[in-house]
Amino acid sequence: MDYEAEVEDDIVPLFRRGEDFEYGVEFILLFSVHEDVSVEVIGDALDAFANLIEDFGSSIIQYTQGKNFSVNCKDYTHCVMIRFPSEEALEGFTSSPSYTDIWKQKVLPISKRTLIVYFLIDPIGTTLM
Repeated sequence: MDYEAEVEDDIVPLFRRGEDFEYGVEFILLFSVHEDVSVEVIGDALDAFANLIEDFGSSIIQYTQGKNFSVNCKDYTHCVMIRFPSEEALEGFTSSPSYTDIWKQKVLPISKRTLIVYFLIDPIGTTLM
């Protein structure tokens, strides 16, 4: 999947913090919306994530979201990627009532398919590629 990241002006500093990301946890949410869902409703779901990100401050290192533009993979239409400094920060985010509400009220109703992936970033050695 390839997605074009959309970064609002007010969270550019948060986006730039990701340039220093060397270890932590990545949270990737892929979802595919039903064909009859309007652009406004999709935007509302993505905006809800962006607004939630601001509430978590330093427990989030980087946040991006966007629409899939891959010609090779059309299984998912959108992606939300969040980088956390630790598993505890990820757990705090995913167990929060705010995240649960967005998931249940904004994402699930418009999605025909979802996939959430978490993985650790833990470099071996001293050189990052």
